[in-house]
Amino acid sequence: MAWDPNQGQGQGQPGNGEQGQPGSGGTDPYSGYGTPQNPYGAPPPQYDTPPNQQGGYGYAPPQQAPRPIGQAIQELPNQYIKVLTKPSAQTFAEEMGKADWAMVWIQLLGLAILGTILGFIRAAIGLAGSSFVSNNQFNPTALLALSVSGSTFSFISVPLAFFILVGIQYLLAKAFQGQGRFLTQGYTTLLFQVPIYIASYVLGFIPILGGLAGLALLIYSWVLNVFAIMAVHRLSGGKASAVVFIPIVVVGLLLFLCIFAIAAILIAAATRTTP
Repeated sequence: MAWDPNQGQGQGQPGNGEQGQPGSGGTDPYSGYGTPQNPYGAPPPQYDTPPNQQGGYGYAPPQQAPRPIGQAIQELPNQYIKVLTKPSAQTFAEEMGKADWAMVWIQLLGLAILGTILGFIRAAIGLAGSSFVSNNQFNPTALLALSVSGSTFSFISVPLAFFILVGIQYLLAKAFQGQGRFLTQGYTTLLFQVPIYIASYVLGFIPILGGLAGLALLIYSWVLNVFAIMAVHRLSGGKASAVVFIPIVVVGLLLFLCIFAIAAILIAAATRTTP
């Protein structure tokens, strides 16, 4: 039988009414065109999805391009408001892509300067009724010396305390299989520490009420810290809570032991001197 070049012509061509073509009424109207593709791609995973097998959350926000310093500073107030008013791991996950060492040091420098200014004001108030003021004459030299020493202490103590705290939490997070970076953890920590530190210091000028408000802000900072650790290291709430509260419990226990030891020494000394 000779091969007819026209044999089969028209089969499988669009619009000829054969089976498998669009409009033919066949069982597979898309055969010959391939599998239709989703033009929008797969939706990105959300942070509140269940943990994966490693205990993480599968949310990895893209690292943003470096921003100009001026723009980054202008965006800080909105970031502070966002993390304070919308406390969640998702909130910190959305902000941690902006982590930058320059902004970490700028915020630490700002805290040191602010601490110096507020310390200067507090020292001036305290000196108003102290021995530095005699015969209604204010002694500016004493106040200047005190403010200089306080500013020097702030520029050393603020970054030192910050890196010690973040470093301890970072090591604990890694012990719990955390996946984050030290820079990202430090950056997200400052997003709630800076505004809470400022508010606590200002409220400290108010007797009694300022102390209560400061305690409430401290507790709230612990909650935000847990959310930040969850976002940065992709840990569950329980593990992130352990990272935050283990150092607090250890420090509290050490303070209690120190107070107990000092009290025991004083009681023993008083007992020996009593006839």
